[in-house]
Amino acid sequence: MIKAIIFDCFGVLRPDVLRMVYRRMGGDTDADDAFIVNTLYASHVGAISSSAPVFAERLGVSVDEWVRALNADANDQQLLDYIETLRPDYRIGVLSNMGQGGLLRYFTQEELDKYFDAIAVSGEIGCAKPQAVAYETIAGRLGVDVTECVFTDDREHYCEGARVTGMQAILYRNVEQFRRDLAPLLTV
Repeated sequence: MIKAIIFDCFGVLRPDVLRMVYRRMGGDTDADDAFIVNTLYASHVGAISSSAPVFAERLGVSVDEWVRALNADANDQQLLDYIETLRPDYRIGVLSNMGQGGLLRYFTQEELDKYFDAIAVSGEIGCAKPQAVAYETIAGRLGVDVTECVFTDDREHYCEGARVTGMQAILYRNVEQFRRDLAPLLTV
């Protein structure tokens, strides 16, 4: 029986625009792919507190310019509204690979409290998806077993990581598709 639904942040709760913004600010995402991946990984596992200064320096812009550009796209309000309808019956969590304090750049504390029961951010817990301990951590914070969770992410390898731990997983494309794919899991 499903007791908890867990959401990724980038590509699910809000658009994943990092590479688009990087290109818009003059970066070459193909040539800089290893730099981007390594910088994000360092932030995701807490080796650096934030990737923003690293990206800003690489692009020759201020940290404020970089952060403003990343924040230009809003959270997916349609999905957040749907999450509100789920909260009375299910525990709701966020599991995201990002640096320390990252969610507070995109959500106010009041919004986090309104929509989510528990949060696990890789840079704060010291491990990142698809490591099993990341999924186990958020399930523990939600007070449920991993087998009682549905996880959704826009990247299949993170969904597969959830499945390996015993969670159900849905590859996220949009709100309508997610609702359709979630419904049969909640009626079992």
